[in-house]
Amino acid sequence: MKDVTKGVSLSPAILSAPFKQEPTRLSPNHLLELVTRLCLFRAERWGRRALFYEKHRDYFPRLSVGRFVSRCRALEAKYRALAQVIFLIPADERLVPARALGLRRF
Repeated sequence: MKDVTKGVSLSPAILSAPFKQEPTRLSPNHLLELVTRLCLFRAERWGRRALFYEKHRDYFPRLSVGRFVSRCRALEAKYRALAQVIFLIPADERLVPARALGLRRF
């Protein structure tokens, strides 16, 4: 009989099982930075929306002269202020880990 598997290696594959890793916890600083970026993203989005409707007044006359654009600008300002407040929280006073006190039943 001829060897049909000529040139093919037939070694058993060794697969390493993935080791279980504990989920990495994000630091409080990282979470606050994430919230800050989200607030800035929302502020930019509301600003772009207001600018769009102001730019295209001819196509959206009711939205551009109504309260919608002013509300978009107000939301943009609120999100920017919130991002600034979150960003300026000192690192020492950010999130403090605390144990939850449970009730003991006797």
